[in-house]
This record gives sequence, C-alpha cells and structure tokens, in this order.
Amino acid sequence: MPESTRGLLYPERLPEFYRLPPDGPAEQLVRWFWVTRWSLAEGEVSRQDVISFPALNLVVENGLVGLAGPTTRVDHTDLTGSGWAIGALLRPAAVPVFTADPGALRDCYDPFEAPDLYAGI
Repeated sequence: MPESTRGLLYPERLPEFYRLPPDGPAEQLVRWFWVTRWSLAEGEVSRQDVISFPALNLVVENGLVGLAGPTTRVDHTDLTGSGWAIGALLRPAAVPVFTADPGALRDCYDPFEAPDLYAGI
C-alpha cells in the first residue's frame, strides 16, 4: 500500500487527501503532515473509515484545533458540505508537549487551545 494512503480503508472515497514530509526540526516531532479538503453537493455524504496509527494527531480544521488520540477500533468521519483539515501525526517525542496523560486521549478527539496555530493556518 502506498505511504500516502496507509490507514485509509477506502482512499477512493476521499475527495482530496495528501501527506507531506516534515523537514528541519519538525522531523524529530512529526512523522508527517496531512491535508484534506472536500466540497460535496448538498445532501451528499462521504464516509471516511480510518484505522488509526497508535499515535496522537494534532488537527486544525475550520473553527477548531484538536488532539485526536489513537483509536482501538475502526473509526469514521462523515464529510458533508465543504471543509478542510490539516493535521500532524506526532512522534512519541512530541506527546509531552501536548499532554501529560496520552492514555486519556485513547478513542477521543478533544479541543486543544492553540489560537496562534489556528490563526497561522
């Protein structure tokens, strides 16, 4: 399976998705950055089933910055309308920057206070 679609069960369902390698100091903290955008017709739904990596994702999306913990089961998101998300698959070395208890984020997606990051995106 190509690295660009690892973890995606049905990549053909995703309107737009790609991964970018980190460079410089980010290489020690981020495995890759990922970007998705979609614009679906009214009433159309694109279900995205994902098998999570055993890692945290820092996600910036329209109106929210969040930390997505690793999942213990197949997870999904139903995309509708138009939207976008930019994420960073964090390496273990980055986790203490975001949480002292990563186990508490298992199967969770919690808001993360980072207004400067959101404004920069």
